Amino acid sequence: MAKNNGLEIHNKSYPSIKDTRKMIIEEVVGKIHSNNISLDLTKDELYLVIDEALTNAMEHGNSWDPSKQVSVLIRLDTNTLDILIRDEGKGFTKDVMDQTLEAVRNLKPRGRGIFIIKQFCSPSWNEKGNQIDLRFTLQK
Repeated sequence: MAKNNGLEIHNKSYPSIKDTRKMIIEEVVGKIHSNNISLDLTKDELYLVIDEALTNAMEHGNSWDPSKQVSVLIRLDTNTLDILIRDEGKGFTKDVMDQTLEAVRNLKPRGRGIFIIKQFCSPSWNEKGNQIDLRFTLQK
């Protein structure tokens, strides 16, 4: 799923079931806090970022198909924490980023997830576009 850099502190796959999102997010946030990892954002902000990325993977990547998995990997390095979320979908392209900016500019109620994510971390995607790497700076 990811490069072998850093210490892996969580690696688990989950079915794409809407009602399990909250439990998954709480498990991920709990794993981070139980490892005494301090980030430059609040617990609520971290929850929001993970929720946006996980929802995108389950909804847009896997179409809420419970037979399709979403994988979550948490990796800790010296200065950063990475949360990688991968779905089984076709991925997306640059036009999705353009739609996100348009949604923000026009205050549309949907389509702002990537914009929100970018406010709290440095995201990147694999070439296929079905995996997001949420990179957070560790608090010093």
